[in-house]
Amino acid sequence: MKKRVRKKLHKKYLVDIVYEMSISSSLRKKLFNGSNKLTVDSNNLHDVLSYIKQRIKRYDLRYYVSVVPHSETVGWEDWGDDQVYFKFESVEFPYINLFSANNPNVI
Repeated sequence: MKKRVRKKLHKKYLVDIVYEMSISSSLRKKLFNGSNKLTVDSNNLHDVLSYIKQRIKRYDLRYYVSVVPHSETVGWEDWGDDQVYFKFESVEFPYINLFSANNPNVI
């Protein structure tokens, strides 16, 4: 598959990954309890919906999910330090990334 197409696919499914992983209780627990960086790929699908699993396997998509300090988030500057921020990034294209703010009191 051409690099341009792979890049588009990583970008297209990143939003779904952010949503699914941000509401996943098991993933939140892992990240809140000190996992530095989790990999989401065909071998590590965690708690994502089946259609996302199919796309990850079909297109061999790979993402990292990690906890980052508030100072590293882009677009979340007006949010407070009382949140836990997850960074979602493509392994192959690290500049394709998104963040989510998560309440540490809700698991």
